[in-house]
Amino acid sequence: MISPLSPNLSEQEAKLAALVARLQARVQTYLRPRSDGAEQTDHLRHVAERARWIYLSEAQRLTPNAMPGLTQRESLLLDACALSHDIGKWIPREELRALLPKTSDSIITLLRELQFLPNQSDLFLLGIRRRLNLPRDGYSPEYDAAHHLVSAYLLIADPELEIHDLSLRDQEWLIMAIIGHQFGSYYKERLFQISLKDREITTGMLVDISRPELLRGDRLASAFHDADIADLLYVGSLDGRAENETVLRAGGLLKILLINLSTLVLDVPGAPRSFEECLRSCWSTVNNVGKEFLTQTAVENGYKWRKQAAQFLNQLQEPEYAREFEALLADTTRPATERVALLRQLTYARARQFLRAEARSA
Repeated sequence: MISPLSPNLSEQEAKLAALVARLQARVQTYLRPRSDGAEQTDHLRHVAERARWIYLSEAQRLTPNAMPGLTQRESLLLDACALSHDIGKWIPREELRALLPKTSDSIITLLRELQFLPNQSDLFLLGIRRRLNLPRDGYSPEYDAAHHLVSAYLLIADPELEIHDLSLRDQEWLIMAIIGHQFGSYYKERLFQISLKDREITTGMLVDISRPELLRGDRLASAFHDADIADLLYVGSLDGRAENETVLRAGGLLKILLINLSTLVLDVPGAPRSFEECLRSCWSTVNNVGKEFLTQTAVENGYKWRKQAAQFLNQLQEPEYAREFEALLADTTRPATERVALLRQLTYARARQFLRAEARSA
C-alpha cells in the first residue's frame, strides 16, 4: 500500500492513500472475528493483483509499442475499490443500523447521491429490512444479493471513512465501480428461487441487480469487475512455509462452495437442499462467469481458469469425495456451527490435495 505521507503524492492522491489506510483498518476490524476471515482476505488480495494485471494487459493490447503502467491515482483507486467492494457483507448489524437515516427523506437523499436505479433502491431497502428483521444477526440471501449496494452506501454514509475528502471525480468512480462489480448470474439464480414464494422480490430487481454494461468504456472499472468475478473460477494457491507446512490461499470458488454448504446447513430460504445442488450451483457460476467478462484479456484467459475450476468440481463429484461431504451434512447430532466448521476443514483439505496433484503434474 502507498503511504499517504509519501512526498511523491499530489494532494488528491494523498487523500486517496489516506482513505485506503482507513479502509484497510476497517476491513481488518470486520474480518478478524469471522470464521471465513482468511478466505475473504485472500479474495481481496487476489482481486487487487488480478485487476492490475488485467488493466496492464488491456493497455498493452491497445498500445503494443508502449510500456504500460498504472498512475498513482489508478493504483490507489484499485486498492480502495478492492478493500471496500464487499464491506457491506461484513459490517455488524448494529453498526449498520446506526448508519441508517432516521427519516425516509434522508435516505432518499443518500440514494439519489448514489444514483441507484429504482429497482436497485428497492433491493437495497429490502435487503436491509430482511437483515434487520432476523431474530439474530446472520445470513440473509436478500441482503447478500444487495451487498454491493450496501458497500457503496457505507462509503458515503460512514463519516469515519471521510470519502467526501476525495475529489468528486474519485468519489463517483469508486461508487460506480462498487455498484457495478456484482456478479449477476449467481445472485439472480438465488433471488429467482426465493421470488417463486416471495412477491416482494420483483422482476425489476432480478434485472437490475447487476448492470456490468454500465462500466463499459471505463478500462479501470472493467478490469476490476473482471478481476472480481474471475476469482470465482480460482481454487486457490499453496504457500510453502517452514518444515514443509503449506498454507492454502483460498480462491473464490471455495468461497462460493462454502457459502452454499453453510446456507444448506443453516436451512436458509432459497439455498441448495443437498450436496449435489451445492455443486450444481457452483457449476452454474463457473459456466456463467465468462459470459459477464468485459475485457478481452479476461475472455481469452477464461478458458484456462474455467478448466481448473471444472477439474476441481469434477473431483468433488466422485463418489468417495461426495460421501464425505454428504455424511457431514447429514450428521444432525452435531450443532450447525460445528458442521459448518468441519465442512470448511474438509473443503480446504480437498483443495490442498487437488492443488498438490496439479503442481506435480505441471
